[in-house]
Amino acid sequence: MQSQNEWNACLLFRNKQLTKEVKELRSVSAAMDCSASQLQAMSQLLRLHTTPAYGIIRSEREWQNLFALLDMLYGSGFLADLGERQLTAQELKLCYLVRAHLNNKAIALLFNVTTSSVVKAKQRLKRKLALLPSDSFDNYIQHY
Repeated sequence: MQSQNEWNACLLFRNKQLTKEVKELRSVSAAMDCSASQLQAMSQLLRLHTTPAYGIIRSEREWQNLFALLDMLYGSGFLADLGERQLTAQELKLCYLVRAHLNNKAIALLFNVTTSSVVKAKQRLKRKLALLPSDSFDNYIQHY
């Protein structure tokens, strides 16, 4: 009986701790004025930088949320400006990932392609955007 009472007291104490932490997280989230989709996009961006893998971003809605987050972090209007260039959805995704400073290997893992495919796609985009051969595609996109 004594052991059960100790366990109950321990569980009650831990429950109070966790409840307090949840309240703190909610207040931080509210203070940051972040929606659930923004928090998910932040989490996905972090995962892309730390452990990139195929399938981290699963739907077009998640891509749009990531685009919005990157616009918020790096300046807005990027999508509209590139949209005037008649880029495909896949090309826009590549541009946004480059803008987020992801390397070719991480992008390849996310798209489930080889790194050489990413390099070739960047070269095609470089021509499409009328960049000079001496221009760096990554630098252009990151400072656009």
